[in-house]
Amino acid sequence: MTGRFAELRGYLQFAISPFWPGMEVPLFEAPKPFKWKIDRDLQADDIAVIVEEGRRQVDRQYADLEKVRGRAGGLLTLCLAELAALSAGANRLFTHANPWLITAWALSVVFVLLSMGGAIALMTAKANFTRIDTAGLALVRHPIRRVAATSYAQIVGLGEQTVAARITVLRDGVLLAIVAAILYAAVWPVITLGASNGQNPGPATSSTAPSSPAPTITPSQSISGGTLCLTCTPSSAPSSSTTRRTSVPSPPLSSPPP
Repeated sequence: MTGRFAELRGYLQFAISPFWPGMEVPLFEAPKPFKWKIDRDLQADDIAVIVEEGRRQVDRQYADLEKVRGRAGGLLTLCLAELAALSAGANRLFTHANPWLITAWALSVVFVLLSMGGAIALMTAKANFTRIDTAGLALVRHPIRRVAATSYAQIVGLGEQTVAARITVLRDGVLLAIVAAILYAAVWPVITLGASNGQNPGPATSSTAPSSPAPTITPSQSISGGTLCLTCTPSSAPSSSTTRRTSVPSPPLSSPPP
């Protein structure tokens, strides 16, 4: 991949590839082809050295690929933790309705998602490697060591560029995760201090108990002893009926017997 913003375009293809089945990830530089023939004057020991070094280089490339995948797993874990923190602070953030804070938070979310996509691509995308086919090597009529030496010289270039591209993607993913963390670190103290100062809107509460209305005393309409009582305290069940006193006649005295 060449041209302006080649690394950015290549990283975007890596980040999108987990969500686009069948999409091939690019290389940032084309491997240098090996088109020369091995000198016929080389001795058998010299050709054996070329084959041995080619085998070691290919093994190292596979080991580097596994290291990149392991580090991508750690990056993915970090991105998930950052995404959880961003989601937890969204409630406090949107209560402030500050466009600058919301913009910084949104950029942080975008950077975390891009970093997460790159990490997933490093773990799952197909790596461009070429192997020597043992069955095909057995059918060669020429000296096998010479053919194997030529084959190793031709395939190691592709593996080196594949590992280099994935290391570049890992570096860019880590950079995006760091920038996202810095942006959210600048937003978090503002919304935290705003919430502690009482700027977070919520239902109004009062520490004092509501005062009950003072009881009113109404004059009673009852008559006590024929006099209207205006200062008497009303009973729990006042009655408006009037109490009357009636005189009961005493029984007649009996006369003494004669």
